[in-house]
Amino acid sequence: MRLKQIVSVLALLTISGCSLLQQAPREVEIVTKPVKIDIVQPTLPRSIDLKEPKWYVVSDAKIIENCLKNPETKKPDCKLGREDLYPEGHTYLDKFIEDIKKKHGGDIVFYAMTVADYELMSYNTQEIKRYINQLGEVIVYYRNVTINDEEAGAVEIKVEKQDGDKN
Repeated sequence: MRLKQIVSVLALLTISGCSLLQQAPREVEIVTKPVKIDIVQPTLPRSIDLKEPKWYVVSDAKIIENCLKNPETKKPDCKLGREDLYPEGHTYLDKFIEDIKKKHGGDIVFYAMTVADYELMSYNTQEIKRYINQLGEVIVYYRNVTINDEEAGAVEIKVEKQDGDKN
C-alpha cells in the first residue's frame, strides 16, 4: 500500500511537471537585421571561339573572258579581243570543280542547300546569337547585384577568320 502511494505521488509529480512552479511568461522581442551573405560567384566559361567557314557560291553561267588591255591607254578594249584562259563554253561551275580538285588532290564533295534553307540557317544563327547575348546580360546583371563595388564583365564572343585560303 505504501508503495502504491509513493508511485501515485511520483506519477502526479511527473505529469504535472513544473506547472506547479509557475513563472510569469517572458516577453519575446523579435528583431530583424540584414545579414550580409557572401555569394560565391562561379567562374565564367571561356569565351566562344568560332572559326569562320569559307563559302563558295557557284553558278552554271558561262565564263565571260576579260577584254584585253590596250597597251597605250592601259584600259580594257574588247575590240582587241578577250583573254583566252578557258575553253569556249566553260562555266564557273567547271572552274570551281577544277580548282577544288587541284587543291584537294582530285577529291570533291558537295554540300548543297536551297536559298530558302540557307535563309533559315542564317535566321537560326541569329537567334542563337541573340539568345547567348541575352543570357550574358542576365549573368552580368546578377553578378552586379551580388558583387559589391565591382563591375562584372560580360562573356566575349570571338570569331577567327581563316586567311589561309586564297580561293
